[in-house]
Amino acid sequence: MKIRSYITPIIILLATCGLMAQPGNMSKDMRERIESQRIAFITQQLQLTPDEAARFWPIYNEYKNAVKDMRDDFERPDLMTISDEEAGKLIEQHLQQEQKKLELKRTLITRLRTVVSARKVLMLQRAEMEFNRELLRKAQEMRKP
Repeated sequence: MKIRSYITPIIILLATCGLMAQPGNMSKDMRERIESQRIAFITQQLQLTPDEAARFWPIYNEYKNAVKDMRDDFERPDLMTISDEEAGKLIEQHLQQEQKKLELKRTLITRLRTVVSARKVLMLQRAEMEFNRELLRKAQEMRKP
């Protein structure tokens, strides 16, 4: 039931902002609103105290920004037109990126464990998945004719 209390504002947000833009071209305002909902949802799911939240969010945001920067830097060529040699290089780049992402995740977990309990670190992964799953489901529903 707690999840639904956060999903309703997300639905309203998506409905009022509209998903008229192509995927990936969401407005900055919409991204900020969704991010605010994510923060509220995760904070509530982890039951972060104000002190924990003050120390948790800078660490978490640093990780999320580093992952976003990696994703933004990743080359996305037209797979139908690249050569096998280019594809091989792209695969190698992807594997290196995944390794770096794993290192970032290890660092995140290590740092978060100094701020919150190991149980809350595990709860974070589930809360992220639940939030993302529900957000995707609602976005898909809104795109249906």
